[in-house]
Amino acid sequence: MGNPFYFQEVPVDAPFCDREDELRELQSYAEARANVVLYSPRRYGKTSLAKRVQKQLADRGAITVFADLFGVASTEDAAARLAKAIFSVTHSKEPLWKTALRVMQSFRPVLKPEADGSVTLSVEPSSASKSGMALLHDTMESLGAFIKATKKLVHITLDEFQEIVTLKESLQIEAAMRTSIQQQQAAFFFVGSRRRVILGIFNERQRPFFQSAINYRLPCLPADALTEFIAKQFSAGKKKCSQAAARILVASTGCHPYYSQKLAFFVYECPGAVTGETVAAGMDKLMQSDRPVFEAILQGLSPQQRLLLQAIAKEPTSQMLAGDYIRKHRFGSVGGVQHSSRQLEDLDLIEKNATTGCWELVDPILSLWLKKQAETKV
Repeated sequence: MGNPFYFQEVPVDAPFCDREDELRELQSYAEARANVVLYSPRRYGKTSLAKRVQKQLADRGAITVFADLFGVASTEDAAARLAKAIFSVTHSKEPLWKTALRVMQSFRPVLKPEADGSVTLSVEPSSASKSGMALLHDTMESLGAFIKATKKLVHITLDEFQEIVTLKESLQIEAAMRTSIQQQQAAFFFVGSRRRVILGIFNERQRPFFQSAINYRLPCLPADALTEFIAKQFSAGKKKCSQAAARILVASTGCHPYYSQKLAFFVYECPGAVTGETVAAGMDKLMQSDRPVFEAILQGLSPQQRLLLQAIAKEPTSQMLAGDYIRKHRFGSVGGVQHSSRQLEDLDLIEKNATTGCWELVDPILSLWLKKQAETKV
């Protein structure tokens, strides 16, 4: 058997830690045709969870559509991704494929045979003269016709839905989609990792999607369940890992789902049984692996934002605007700190701990990496 741990998206048929309650609740909401905002920090397993729910629904005869909006570049791009998702899921099911071809009027599918015998699918607008908003209106109308024609439960996941706010027509997009969705007998999951942004879409009174979906927070994994899962996976891979060693590993990542799997992956590659030393060695490899990601995060920030992020990593505080804290970290003005903190919160890089009341980094490994960057061995 190879390494039993994943640090990419966990396949729907792979072992999954805990989440039984979430799977049951989300499936029940979907079957009731309720719309859900599924939110958490990045890499908590939202996408994997949503796809597992869709697999369970599909096994019961539902039609499941998954569209990823991460990095969406325009209104036309958003419409195209939704249309492509519908054509993709129906391509291998002839009756549904014919229905999709008949009712999806805004885009047409383009099938391209590959050398290995597979087929790739893309879409192109049916009319070159239509604007992005017109294409979105037509796509949502076509989606409604498709849902009505299938006479089955249709479940649609829009992953990283908050990305639409980056588009200049974002409020028009929200209004167009909300108007169409409220007329459709389908269930939607709106998945997002920039929590402040996606919750704003659905909970700010002036926004079109106000109170149109159930807010569903995906929490961190329970320490005991994660410890048990990690130890069991090591055992499945024929590598010795005591409960105590698994607990050290889990504590090292703050029970973070993605980082626990990735750290366990590197520790599994270390010779011998799992110990505190192999966990430390694995952590070094993890941080080295994710260094380009962390550097890219810093490069995308202003100098003031980087300074504040580094300060909170080194010294979490409940008094971010206190004079002593500002002077100690050489922030300059209170207004500058307020502006930077709002930006960092919108990017889901910092949050206020509900238990301690302290501002801290959302990503525990980024926090460790920043602290290490400020230290030099002598």
